[in-house]
Amino acid sequence: MPLPVRPVVREILKNDVEQPVPDVIRKARAKGVTASDGALREAIYEIKGALRKAVPLAAPAAAHATKPKTGPAVEPAAAAPDLSAVLTNVALVNAVVSAAGGVEAARKVAEAVRACGGVDAFLLHLDLVAQVRGPAS
Repeated sequence: MPLPVRPVVREILKNDVEQPVPDVIRKARAKGVTASDGALREAIYEIKGALRKAVPLAAPAAAHATKPKTGPAVEPAAAAPDLSAVLTNVALVNAVVSAAGGVEAARKVAEAVRACGGVDAFLLHLDLVAQVRGPAS
C-alpha cells in the first residue's frame, strides 16, 4: 500500500518550512512515497502555505522602534486561547473522523470542501449528488 503523501510531507516540513522543494521530494522518496512528482509538488506547496499561515511572522524590532506613538499608549490584551472552543472543535473533528471511516477519509472530505470553494459550495454540490443518487443513498 503506497504511503499517503500529505502526512509524510507535513512531517518533513514541520521543523523547516523553507526547505527547497527538490529536497522535500528526495526525503519523501526516501521514506517510501511513490506518488508522482506533480502530486508531491502540489502537496508541498499547499502544506508550506498552510504552515506559513499557521505561524505568524514577527515584525522586525526596528519597525517597532521607528514607529511614532500617537495618543495614549494602550496595550491590547493578549488573547488567550479559548480552551472550550478548541475542545469542542476537536470533538467535532473526532465525530467526522468516525463518520468518514478514518482520518484519511476525513482528510479527503476536507480537501473536497476546499476544492469546491468552501463549505457553502460543498453543500450545494452535496445536494446535487444526493439528487442524482436518489433517496436510497
